[in-house]
Amino acid sequence: MIPNRKRFAAAMLALVVMACSDTPTSPDNLLTPRSLITISVTPDPTLVTFNSASCTLTNAGAGIVTCSWDITNAAANSLNLWAQAILTVNYDCVNPNNGRIASSETRDLETLVQVFGQSSTSLTGTNVALPATFLPTGLKGKEHKNNACKGNGVPMSLSYSLTYWDVSVITTTGTQRFSCFASDDRLGCFT
Repeated sequence: MIPNRKRFAAAMLALVVMACSDTPTSPDNLLTPRSLITISVTPDPTLVTFNSASCTLTNAGAGIVTCSWDITNAAANSLNLWAQAILTVNYDCVNPNNGRIASSETRDLETLVQVFGQSSTSLTGTNVALPATFLPTGLKGKEHKNNACKGNGVPMSLSYSLTYWDVSVITTTGTQRFSCFASDDRLGCFT
């Protein structure tokens, strides 16, 4: 007669063997499309009414952007509002020793302004200046590769263009309702 422990162990082993399949378990097999969670944010047209919204590049040499908006918040929801812009900057990397242009570069930079907990029925902003963009130049160590220029090059002759902007609101409650107005529909915003 087989002791109870051995019978139990044999039964468990049989269950494990039956539960296993011949398919190898690799990260590729574990992350099938059915197992991935997909989150999409869809603008909610009932949250607010965008009467107008726009952002303008007011200084192409310094990358200064100002934004204006007029939004009706009829339900007086508590909202977080932000205006953001993506600027493309073109510049030359100049060797500081001889003044020669080592390369010409292009980089996208983002800037935004945020206003939290707005519950007014009318949200307005006129020519609100967004913070200056950051073009890294003095990074050291591992971050050195993120500098605007390689080596000791200095960025000069900067010229900015406004590539994208949006003005967005999102509820401060757990429902996370979202609406936005933008220069194009890349985020699903109204245009």
